[in-house]
Amino acid sequence: MKAAILTIGDEILYGQTVNTNAAWMGIQLAQIGVRVYETLVVSDEEAHILKGLNHVKEVADLILITGGLGPTKDDVTKTALCKFFNVGLKPNPVILKVLEDFFLKRGLPMLENNIQQANLPENCLALRNAKGTAWGMWFVDWGKVFVSMPGVPYEMKQIMTDEVIPKIKETFSLPVIIHKHILTAAIPESFLSEKLEPFEAELPADIKLAYLPSAGKVKLRLTGAGDDRAILEQRISEQAEKIKVLAGKYIYGYDNDEFEAAVGKILQKQGKTMSTAESCTGGYIAHLITSVSGSSAYFKGSVVPYANEVKRNILGVREATLNEHGAVSEQAVIEMLRGVTVELNTDFGIAVSGIAGPGGGTPEKSVGTVWVAVGSAENFKTKMYNFPGSREQNIEWTAVVALEMLRKYLIDSLI
Repeated sequence: MKAAILTIGDEILYGQTVNTNAAWMGIQLAQIGVRVYETLVVSDEEAHILKGLNHVKEVADLILITGGLGPTKDDVTKTALCKFFNVGLKPNPVILKVLEDFFLKRGLPMLENNIQQANLPENCLALRNAKGTAWGMWFVDWGKVFVSMPGVPYEMKQIMTDEVIPKIKETFSLPVIIHKHILTAAIPESFLSEKLEPFEAELPADIKLAYLPSAGKVKLRLTGAGDDRAILEQRISEQAEKIKVLAGKYIYGYDNDEFEAAVGKILQKQGKTMSTAESCTGGYIAHLITSVSGSSAYFKGSVVPYANEVKRNILGVREATLNEHGAVSEQAVIEMLRGVTVELNTDFGIAVSGIAGPGGGTPEKSVGTVWVAVGSAENFKTKMYNFPGSREQNIEWTAVVALEMLRKYLIDSLI
């Protein structure tokens, strides 16, 4: 079965609002065996809505529509749906009573615009909105199902969860679709693809592999469809194990595992602590670590020695090191690592120093040059990187490779 998502709203087209609704709906539909083949965004103009409806009608069996159901004049989805289905609007007494109670409890007057929200196309089944005043609508025509919901995310999610998903399951005979995500870091997509080339050559035709790259990370997605969940899960698991053989050292987790939590899980299990000394990342690594709930159990803090005087006075980096090798050097990050682990009394740490850009590069040390040190005060590993991105990209890449370096170091040292 093919599904399409039609989003209505100028704010999406103007770039003022990100279309998170479509992404969320795609995830929910995939979990019940419905594949989204197309998403389409149209303006709030009735003619554009009708054009969009006619298009998705030809490409999908299930069409999910969001937006344009509010009480204001620019909310024209219902009138467009009436023209599309060639029906009129009809007052719904149940919805009207719910709306009257809604405004009465809040001590607010019920305006004519609010009363009009109880008018629905004659051919629809009303879907209760427990979070707002714009109810959803379920239509069946041309052998297809159309569902219209408000664009407010928390309202749409409630209607999808409580009303739409159960009705889809009742209406359609759905296959089993399973997604397995293998999460990798610190390896470029092209390098990972080369490693997995023999695997992809032998991959069964009904199981697909997708590469989903982001800064410093690549999410691999295995997808299979079938009728027997247990058999399909076993087949997907077998393929995931083959990927592990080829790319295991780059894999930090599966499915919903958080990259930021990977280091913390090892530290917490072993009862160890860590700290960071961040020059070029300005505390971004610490931000990632502390975004994980419970990170206070293993993360003590960070020093951001942006200026050389802070490197000297707080972390004890020697003046001779800075003069002879510079702040962006192996010797400097080693001394920064020693300093932060001693000062904050932690078992392990990360130290980074680099040239994030866009300025500051030299012929000897170009923009994107970064030195990383991870480990303890006495037992550590270092590595130099050269990233080709923007300032923001270089900072993100530095954070990812530093955390991944520490994760691998901890596996070798503690596990």
